[in-house]
Amino acid sequence: MKFFGKKIVLLAATAILCMGGYSQKVFAHDVPATVHIGLTAIGSDMSSVSIANQMITVGAEENGVYVDGGTLQSESGFTMAVGSGTYGAIAQTYTSYEMAKENADAVENAVPAYVGGGQWKVYIKGLTGTEINQKTGLPAEDVASVANMILIQSSGQTMALTNIITPQFGAADQEGILTVAQKQYRGRLQCTRVNGGNITPVNAISMEEYLYGVVPAEMPPSYAPEALKAQAVAARTYTITKMKAHSENGYELCDAVHCQVYKGKEAEQPSTNTAVDETKGKVIYYNGTPIEAVFFASSGGYTENSQDIWTAPVEYLKAVPDTYEVDTNTWTREFTAAQLTNLTTAKGDNIGQVTDMVISKVSLGGRVQELKLVGTSGTRILTKDEIRTYFSSLGGSLPSKMFTINGKGGGASTTVMIDKIQPKSAEALQENTALPQSTVNQQQQAVSTNTQQTAVEQEAVNVVGASNDAVSTNNGTGVFVIEGKGNGHGVGMSQKGAQGMALQGSDYEGILKHYYTGVTIE
Repeated sequence: MKFFGKKIVLLAATAILCMGGYSQKVFAHDVPATVHIGLTAIGSDMSSVSIANQMITVGAEENGVYVDGGTLQSESGFTMAVGSGTYGAIAQTYTSYEMAKENADAVENAVPAYVGGGQWKVYIKGLTGTEINQKTGLPAEDVASVANMILIQSSGQTMALTNIITPQFGAADQEGILTVAQKQYRGRLQCTRVNGGNITPVNAISMEEYLYGVVPAEMPPSYAPEALKAQAVAARTYTITKMKAHSENGYELCDAVHCQVYKGKEAEQPSTNTAVDETKGKVIYYNGTPIEAVFFASSGGYTENSQDIWTAPVEYLKAVPDTYEVDTNTWTREFTAAQLTNLTTAKGDNIGQVTDMVISKVSLGGRVQELKLVGTSGTRILTKDEIRTYFSSLGGSLPSKMFTINGKGGGASTTVMIDKIQPKSAEALQENTALPQSTVNQQQQAVSTNTQQTAVEQEAVNVVGASNDAVSTNNGTGVFVIEGKGNGHGVGMSQKGAQGMALQGSDYEGILKHYYTGVTIE
């Protein structure tokens, strides 16, 4: 075994600080400068993850600040893999990868190791610290935590390793864009291992750059600017209130619908980036606290109280009339009694042959709040969001809870007065949205259709009222046709409603204050 043939260089440790992680204060609450997004679209619990960039930085966040440990280069890109085995370490530290590599190259089975704080060491595989000291006479030590190791490989060879809990890798080129598993991301890739397990790829990224990849994934980039701004503010606020959603997995939020859909750099559009930039730092508050700014696709004409969908009433999540939608989602599903019988049996709800679907409770907004599946030997009662999800194996969950079955089930009609906004002209729409003229004409026509009485300050609108009357929907055919409107849970901001309000002249603050009751935007 050959050991050091060159003199070990002794240098003091230094740390380069970049991409600061300090938070921006908003009222008494922190808007985090950096968020950590689990890239479940790439995968989780992986033995390795690839980065196609030819130059990367190596480092980690320490006490909220990113510490850069240096740059690695490889024409073939990099693979981050789970490390294992026994290592000992030369006690000497170095302030750069190049210095550690120069000394490691003179030793068999040695590799540069990033150990945090901008510091590098030389690790030797297969030897303990005691064995290294006996063979070289150099101060040496055992490696304390092999479970944290991430190998940095290129073309199958290990260039370096890290022995810190959550190493991060960034793009070292001017654009600063990482290509991870053939997907592009701003910020850095964090290789997270929970309890010594495999790698979960995590995107450590600034809040505003994260929103660049969220807004176009959650709302069509062709929507009007004020609608996109409303989405940006809602998404920023929602992020703040959900920061511990996946803390047990080693990151804060996921990139799927469980949190917010996030598609990274490749999803970005100029219109949505502008919406994020022009609302930078804006957050929705209720009584000085950021709200849980939930949103959904389409209300079908009326939003919903939070307690009618989930559990507790929330003061800012109240049902409001929503006649602004320019294109309400309508949909139809059809189930036979035999299908429903098979479904209930498969779920362990042994109610015999299903004979009826009884709508026994309807909310103010017209959504079904209680649905009874009646069988020959029992009844299964569905409530809350289970009314949508119970049927998922029969072609997917119901798009919304606003529906009738065989034309039955609605509550009594009532009349409410709502404020109407004068719709913008086609010329104003084109000027403010930068949309093609054909699209503007279509949207203006839809706005005009939905706004028949804009000459008055208020308009009378018929809406479905709450009802607790049980309604049988059995029409004797053995078929249950469900006809519905809207898409999503119905609580908070309707995205199609936001678009309609924007086209009719509302700014983003007006949109948000319509859908979230009693809030301020700061």
